[in-house]
Amino acid sequence: MDSDKEETGAFVYQLTRNRQFTKLGGVQAPGRTYDEHMVLELTDGTLQMLIRTAYGIAVSYSHDKGYTWLPAEDSHLGGPNSRFFIRRLKSGRVLLVNHHQYHGRNNLTALLSEDDGKTWPYTLLLDERANVAYPDGVEAADGYIYITYDRERGAFRNSMAEVMADAREILMAKITEADIIAGHLTDRGSKLKHIISKLGAYMDEDPYPTL
Repeated sequence: MDSDKEETGAFVYQLTRNRQFTKLGGVQAPGRTYDEHMVLELTDGTLQMLIRTAYGIAVSYSHDKGYTWLPAEDSHLGGPNSRFFIRRLKSGRVLLVNHHQYHGRNNLTALLSEDDGKTWPYTLLLDERANVAYPDGVEAADGYIYITYDRERGAFRNSMAEVMADAREILMAKITEADIIAGHLTDRGSKLKHIISKLGAYMDEDPYPTL
């Protein structure tokens, strides 16, 4: 039996020049759930891995470019066992999109750090509603930060009627760093809760409405 298939953990991979992925190292975080971890390079060259866990987000560090990792521990960033998003912006600040002061998967918030994630003094609430999750984002050349996420995806329901009662939306927030620092929209081009995709009615009854 292939022993590599039995190995579990939050791993990182390197894309080589011949466009092949090489497995480096990883860590087995206590309470790890779905492998949706993200890696941020800190200003001193250390790699920081944030890992989705049952209690929120765990953190581990690598000082050799991802080959070995320190034991994971609670990052104290919180979260309702859901996906998050982190990225360094062109300004050098770090953007984190996570559930903040939440009850379940609500209060999806953009947080900004000026000290490599040690503190998060700036926050902008993107969507306060329930069942908003799975953020992703990009900083565009025009200076705006575009964040996408879903709401009420219609999964894990018992009937098609329950599925159709959910919003089943993909939404976008278009914001700037200045918006996050101010805690509210300041730019005329910024917007929140903009629907970019919404599922309509199915042609036929779905035999698997809970998936």
